[in-house]
Amino acid sequence: MSAARGKAQTNKQEGEMGKWARYYDFTMTLITFGKEKKLRQDTIRMAQLKPGDRVLEVGCGTGTLTLAAKAHVGSSGEVAGIDIAPEMIAVSRRKAARKGADVTFLEGSIASIPFPENRFDCVICSFMIFHMPEDVRKKGVSEIHRVLKPGGHLFILDAVVPEKKRKRSSGTIYDVRLLAPVLQQNLFTGIEMQETIFGFLGTRYWFLRGKADKAVITDGA
Repeated sequence: MSAARGKAQTNKQEGEMGKWARYYDFTMTLITFGKEKKLRQDTIRMAQLKPGDRVLEVGCGTGTLTLAAKAHVGSSGEVAGIDIAPEMIAVSRRKAARKGADVTFLEGSIASIPFPENRFDCVICSFMIFHMPEDVRKKGVSEIHRVLKPGGHLFILDAVVPEKKRKRSSGTIYDVRLLAPVLQQNLFTGIEMQETIFGFLGTRYWFLRGKADKAVITDGA
């Protein structure tokens, strides 16, 4: 895919997400049958967040999961969320202000994460990894590895669509398990995959977790 085409697709995605930022929370309430809070708490549990962790959510939407993560890691932890749609970030910041939550929300892309290397203990991608071109997704995995601390982990929660429905007309594959080789290529180790117990609308959901391998090479090694 050319750089120009990739940028055009990213801009289109940003515009589409921005248009429904004001309806996002209401939509999530509907499609989870009022169980979004349970979904977010289950995600935090499966991501194995601990008090004091530094956490980044990529594709944070309106910040519901990001804010729940902050409540879990506590005052000693640090939590941030990024999203390519400025409208989503605006909603997230308003929600954080209402809650008095010390959370950083920034406009940013998975392909160019606006944080320094070795910053986070955990990066979470929840229901967003397939909403982008494949080349952006692969670059994003590399960027996530960069901002994770040595031994920090990436946690992805997303769908596994049945084989007969696996490809859309665009050719996008919706099976989070198939991202395992991409993690391996970007020096993630100890990769785990597991089907979740939480599901709705008849779709299967799996999580994929991998640890950032950043072995230090010393002189003479």
